[in-house]
Formats: sequence, C-alpha cells, structure tokens
Amino acid sequence: MFEVNDQEQVRKDAQDPKSGNKQKQSKKFRNQRWSYLLDACIIVAMGAILFWGVSTQFWNRYNDATRYQCYAIAFWQGTAGLHALGLDANPKSQCAFLNNSSSTTLIQKMQERHFPAFLINLVASQPTSEPFHALPPEYPLLTLVPFSLPLIAPTQWYEVVFAICMAIIAGIMYLLLKRYRSTSAAIAFAIYLVLGSWATAEGRFDLIPAGLMLGAVILAVRTQWKWAFALLALASLLKFYPAILIPPFLIAQQMQSREKWFAWSRWSALGVCIGICAVVTVASLLLSVANTVYPFTYFLNRPIQVESFPATLLWLGSFPGYPVQYTFTYQSLNFLSPLAHKVSLLSALLLGAGLLYTFWLQWRGKIDLPMASLLTLLILLLTGKVFSPQYLIWVAPLVAYVGQGNWKWLVSWAGVSIFTLIIFPYMYVDIAYIKAYYPVIIARDWLILAIVCGLLFHASRRPAVNY
Repeated sequence: MFEVNDQEQVRKDAQDPKSGNKQKQSKKFRNQRWSYLLDACIIVAMGAILFWGVSTQFWNRYNDATRYQCYAIAFWQGTAGLHALGLDANPKSQCAFLNNSSSTTLIQKMQERHFPAFLINLVASQPTSEPFHALPPEYPLLTLVPFSLPLIAPTQWYEVVFAICMAIIAGIMYLLLKRYRSTSAAIAFAIYLVLGSWATAEGRFDLIPAGLMLGAVILAVRTQWKWAFALLALASLLKFYPAILIPPFLIAQQMQSREKWFAWSRWSALGVCIGICAVVTVASLLLSVANTVYPFTYFLNRPIQVESFPATLLWLGSFPGYPVQYTFTYQSLNFLSPLAHKVSLLSALLLGAGLLYTFWLQWRGKIDLPMASLLTLLILLLTGKVFSPQYLIWVAPLVAYVGQGNWKWLVSWAGVSIFTLIIFPYMYVDIAYIKAYYPVIIARDWLILAIVCGLLFHASRRPAVNY
C-alpha cells in the first residue's frame, strides 16, 4: 500500500514539478524550524545552568565580578564614588584593595632610578584615585567596557546583570560555531562550558576575549585576514594571552600569500593588529602610566599558583625533601618551594620548545590554523605558572571547533572539564581541602599534558597538506 502511494506521489511530482519543489521546501522549512527550536533550548538551558553555577558565588563579596564593579565605578567616579556607594566604608569592604595607589609606588621607583623629571611629573599628574585615571591594575584599559555595562542596573544587581551579559556572549559563540563549523561543534562547546566552567563562565569576562579569538579563527579560515587580526588585537587588549596567537596567524597568512615578501599587502593585516594595539596602549598611557604598566609587573611577580602544572612538580618534589608552603597572594593560593626557580626555568624552556615545534608543524603543513591555535593555547596553559579555573574558557571554543563531535575529543576534554569542576568550586573550601584532594589537580594537569603530547605526536606523523 505504501509503495503504491509513494509511486503515485513520484508520478504526481513528475507531472507537476512545482508541487514537488513546494513539498521539498516545506519539509526543509520544518526541519529548520525544529533546528532553531533545538538551538534555542540548548542556549537557554546552557545560560540557566551557568547562571545557577555563578549564583553560588554571589554570597562572596570578594569574587571577581565585585572587583569588576569596583574598577568600573572607580574609573568613572574616582575613589570618592566608592565612598558614596558605601562600597569601601571600612577596610573589609569589597573595594578596599583599591586603597593602594600604584602611581605613588611607581613614582618612588622612578625617583630611585633617576628617571627624567618630565616622566615623573607625568605620572604624578595622573593620580589613580581620580576619575578617568583609576584604570584596573590587573587588566588592560578595554576591560572597562564590559565592566561598565552592568552599571546601568542598581548597585545590588551588578552581578546578576553581568552574568546575563556573559550568557548572551556564550549564546552568540554557540551560534557562531553552528553557523561556521557544525551543530556538533556548537553542542560540544555547550557541554564543555557547562562541565568545566559551571561556576566561572558567567562570573568572569573571559568569554569575551575567547569569543573574539573564535571569531578571529573563523575569519582567518575564510581568508579575511585584516578582520581576523583586528579581532585578535581586541582580544589581546582585553587579556594579554591571545597575543600568543599572532605567530600561527601570521604563518597561516604567509603560507597563503603569493605576493613578494616586501609587499605591503603581505604585512598589512599584521599592521592593522599592531596599529590597534598601539592606539589603545597610547590612550591608556595618557590616562594612567602606572596602571598601564602594572598589569605586566602584576603577572611577572606572581609566584607559582597551586593549580598550575609547575605546581604539581613542586608538590611531587615535596616527597624527596623539598617542602612546599601555601601562601595567599595576588588573589590566589600559591606555592613557595626551594625548587620554584628551577621549575620556573624548566617551564619556560618547555614553553619555548613546545611553541617552536607547533609553529614548525604548521609551517610544514602538518596542522592547520585552528589546530595550531589550540595547541599554542594548551601549551601556554600547561607551562604557565598560573592556571585559574576560568582559563578553561579560553580553549573551550577551539576544542569544540577542532574536535567537533568526535568521541575521543568529547571524552578527553569532558574529563578535563569534570576535574576542573571538582577543583572549583568544590575543593576551594579551605587549604585543608586542597591539601587532601590535591591529586585531583595533578590528574587534571597531567591529562592535559597527555592530550598535548598525543596531538603533537599525531601531527608529526601526518603527511604534509597545503592548507
């Protein structure tokens, strides 16, 4: 009976092609409608689950979002604005950390080193307690854009509005992956974000540079190099780490270019990146030299943080007789050890070797730009002296882009994500908890090491391809 009906339908379609086309279009429209509905459900569910996660941190007056609020208010209103809002009425306030003046410290150091008087006077004319001079001492100037947007809401709703903004960013990244990669890549991104960044994705601004980085990779794959380098510059001006992707982007562009080596068209995209960074940096220096320079020294002076791969080496070194000490500085829990200097040197050597080998594989045509970018970031995370839980946000979109729905990628990175979820927020109760369950950190970091080594080994055995 069904065969007769099917044959009859085929005969009618043959007789009336327009009717057949209409039915095909109708079926395609229904499939798209169900696809859009599925995407909407995933985005809403992802946003709701991540909001649930970040809401568990709202009770903490000293979390990252409250620091962002302090930075934004101090920039627009000066430290006097914090007093007016009652945010630093006492030393235990959420904004008490802004009481230290980085400009005063810099002036003292410049005087000790006999800097020219006009430079000292320039810094002195930019008191970091005044409006438009109080830049975030931890982050670059552009971070004030996402920090300031939630100020449109009442003070007590800042964290909620900020979380909603980050949920929107996560939804946009999901749609980008679906549109320019695949549905499986978009779903994988949602899974990684929920598992690994449940309590951090909507409480940090890391989704913004990660989204810009994803956009840069998508544009580069489509050979829109100027726009790709422009987005990479903006990402780097929000957090410095995306700047490490300039070499793989430049390698990919140079491999595609057929112009002469000294032709401006060959280097114009890089020029756009450098130009954007230069303009924003000069603007930042004109507002505050002290807080423009301070983020660099802030990172360089930080000790080895307990979650980093170098920290696991220090922890293992405690068994042969090199004890570690826990210390809370720079808003993180860190390790002090007699082996710290040697481990830091080893990490720097591994970073350099890993990056050079990755760039060589890319130049040989064994890996493409997305894989080279992912490996570059993973090597940076693995060898860096700081590995905060939100750093997983940096690589989640690229892991999803490269691995898509491949079960090996899903299982391995889901494992990394679950370990990170256990670490934060569940292990971050007190030092005793971290000491007792430190093997979880070791398992997470060494799993990432295994993934990186596996990817490099597999890439080295691949035949060269002209990407």
